[in-house]
Amino acid sequence: MALINAYLMSSSGAIIYLIAPVLIGSAMDSLAFDSEQAGLLLAAYFLGYTLITTSAVFWLSHVNMRSAAWLSSFVFIAALLTGATQSAAALIYVGLFFAGVGAGMLYGISITIIGQSDAPDKHFGIALAAQLVLGSALLFAGPAIIGPQFGFAGILIACAFFVAILSVTTQWTPTSISAENQQGGDKTSTGHGATVFVSLIALLCWFTGYSGVYAFVERIGVAGGLTGQQIGLILSLTIITGVAGAMGAAWLGDRWGAMKPHWLGMAGTLVTVGLLSNEPGLIQYSLAIIALTLTLNFWLAYMLGSVTRVDISGRYAVLTTAALGGGAMVGPAMSGFVLQQTNMLQVLLVSLILIFAGFSGITMALRRFSAVPANSH
Repeated sequence: MALINAYLMSSSGAIIYLIAPVLIGSAMDSLAFDSEQAGLLLAAYFLGYTLITTSAVFWLSHVNMRSAAWLSSFVFIAALLTGATQSAAALIYVGLFFAGVGAGMLYGISITIIGQSDAPDKHFGIALAAQLVLGSALLFAGPAIIGPQFGFAGILIACAFFVAILSVTTQWTPTSISAENQQGGDKTSTGHGATVFVSLIALLCWFTGYSGVYAFVERIGVAGGLTGQQIGLILSLTIITGVAGAMGAAWLGDRWGAMKPHWLGMAGTLVTVGLLSNEPGLIQYSLAIIALTLTLNFWLAYMLGSVTRVDISGRYAVLTTAALGGGAMVGPAMSGFVLQQTNMLQVLLVSLILIFAGFSGITMALRRFSAVPANSH
């Protein structure tokens, strides 16, 4: 039951990121935000998300996790509703900052629970699939119905209802981190800790690049002449490929070893960027989003699994959430700034460089880890 709750909490914690293109598009349409202002919406949200999860490594093991989960759900919902009632950009940013605090804690707790399971790779894949399946309704309804009729405020209110509904299983949250994991944290050697640090930086760079692309895919569709209904339908239907990527990673596991899935992810990224690079029409845009969702969810499971692989103590599991939050914070703001100054092609190139840096860093961390004698693990 705790794992089912973890899947739902991760879905709540990921919903804003999942619908980021819808959120940015509705802000630009209904609030008349430019691309830089719209990018800062997610930057504010993920600033709160990253700060809370970075600090959680010091205090999460000392509090009642179930109580923390209930409090986080309340803060998340209240902040979303508060942001929906504001018209000034600064106040909306503040609301989203506190929403990020609540969401980050929910996601951090879910990652901690999954990290303690007997098969983390499998359960990461299931959690990613749950996020996509549960969020698909908002991916479609956002640009097709809610955004056009109720604007940016309607999107935030819909997210608040989503979190409230999924919070019903919060009572199944464990009250504490297992003693075994807490003790294991003291056994990480200095050299091994450095490898974990490299893997976390790689995850941060990788997710910054992907977030920079994902946040503006709705705008790429608009530039290609697609309607809100077409974009919403494509985003919601490609839930199938996203789930296929996540469940494919869960099924494949380590059958191909630690390295090959990362090379496959890099190849998929090159295909995605190529398809998005020239204001694609309906068919090319559909293929691009299929490639994006398939690759992102397949590769994300392996990125998380690789950090878990090198972090034998389990002490730093919550910091993977901080790395994801940092990437989701910087990526959209970076892309919004670049887009404001240049064009979408430059956004894609900058993002591709960051994704490649993450690919290089995680493979280096895995090589360093495999070179450490087994008795030192």
